[in-house]
Amino acid sequence: MRFKANDSLTEQIAQHLGNQIILGLMRPGERIQELRIASELDVSRGSVREALLILQRRHLVNIYPRRGAVVASISAREVHDFFGLWFLLLDTVVGNMARQWQNDDLARFFELLGQLEASRQHNDIQGFYQQGVAFLQALYGFADNHYIESTLRDLLPLTQRCLYAILRAGSPQVEHTYVFLEELLKVIIARDTLRLQTMIRQFGADYGRLAAASAEALEGVQ
Repeated sequence: MRFKANDSLTEQIAQHLGNQIILGLMRPGERIQELRIASELDVSRGSVREALLILQRRHLVNIYPRRGAVVASISAREVHDFFGLWFLLLDTVVGNMARQWQNDDLARFFELLGQLEASRQHNDIQGFYQQGVAFLQALYGFADNHYIESTLRDLLPLTQRCLYAILRAGSPQVEHTYVFLEELLKVIIARDTLRLQTMIRQFGADYGRLAAASAEALEGVQ
């Protein structure tokens, strides 16, 4: 990997390891070997340890006394509980956007929707996932509430992990997600806040079931 000068070294290590966890390259329950990672990335063990503390706060790693850090496992119940909170927050964000958007605000969403469609047609799950995360990040800017936006951004790594586990389960999940995002943007443009509430509630229930079906990929032996 190439480190960027505008990010701290510790943050870049955390992002690198976090991405491996999100993509399933580091499995739930897997012990994280600090010395090996430090050697591979040519950084100090102290920097790796600090990065692991960041990942612990992001719910991607658990750190145990005398055992060290392991990739966090997520049970089906924990996935269900997480999406329950996430969709409550998302409901507030999209409602705010529906009430407040201006013409210039929509260009980025149309661009991302086009990219999502191209990835869907080419069965590019990795690209679809990345563009889906960018779509969510763009939505978060409309929270109009510092604490809600901060909470959503703090939960983003866990959101990414659950989302990728669902999408990699197959094309029906990709199709379901695309149709939702396409319809969501239409209803936001129409400023139909009542329809948005119904959509978020229904999709939240549907996605909760998809998440439960995909939860096996997020569970491991601690």
